[in-house]
Amino acid sequence: MTILATQLRAVGLFYRSVAPFMLGVSALILLAVLLPAIQEGWSGGMLPALVLTKLTTAPVVWYLSEQLRPGQYWFYFNLNVSRRRLWAGVVALDALLFLGGALLMRALLS
Repeated sequence: MTILATQLRAVGLFYRSVAPFMLGVSALILLAVLLPAIQEGWSGGMLPALVLTKLTTAPVVWYLSEQLRPGQYWFYFNLNVSRRRLWAGVVALDALLFLGGALLMRALLS
């Protein structure tokens, strides 16, 4: 149980380092695409496409993170967390946050 808690905390800590990129893309998609669609009344089937669009931006964020901070993984390797597990956790967490924000926006503005 402690191993799982350590890995979850490591993913949360790593997410904080890439959150400005990820949340910036999320805000851009929500405000530039979903908000006008809700106001115009044609946002019915857009949510799955927007989530897929958001998931396709993860490789771009990964590339930028690798270029800007190439030696950032040593701390996580010492916690026995691989790059794959870190990025899988970050993508899953970010997709859940994006989906929650989109659903909240639709509920409040519809």
